[in-house]
Amino acid sequence: MRRGTVGSRLAAVALVVVLLAAAYVVIGVPLHSAYNDANSRIAASRLQITAAQRQSEDRAAAANALRESGGEGTLLLAERSDASAAATLQTRLQAILESNAAQLVSVEALPATDVDGYRAVRIRVQFSTGHLGLPRILHALESTRPVAILDNLTINARSARVTGIERPLDVRIDVTAFRAADG
Repeated sequence: MRRGTVGSRLAAVALVVVLLAAAYVVIGVPLHSAYNDANSRIAASRLQITAAQRQSEDRAAAANALRESGGEGTLLLAERSDASAAATLQTRLQAILESNAAQLVSVEALPATDVDGYRAVRIRVQFSTGHLGLPRILHALESTRPVAILDNLTINARSARVTGIERPLDVRIDVTAFRAADG
């Protein structure tokens, strides 16, 4: 019995190689791509979890500082409702922005939350300012009383092609202050 010729054997081996390559292209490449996408989504989720944990730790530390100080004096907002506390925080912010020649774009009251026996009152603020005004504004927000925590700071510089701009930075930030819990 005679087996195939060398040419037919080479053709059979080449056919097997082509079939394996086609299977890799049809199955392996999409599978590899899906694996990489899943890994990148997992990494992004881990970063979000870490950021949320850090934010929670920061809020807990602020609440502990308030508790250790007895929550007295100027550490807490004096208002008895979330809405009036947010309005006071907004008024304070507007005064700081005006004194630093910044322009308020928008203010949004975010839902208040309970944090270790206190109410965390939050507002999201958008404003425009110059390079010199931004550090003064951030310092004023963090150093005045009642205590305010700055979070989710986003700074966008306007295009360098625009000349004569007075306020080249667009800033968005969440400001959190605490008030005594009801009851």
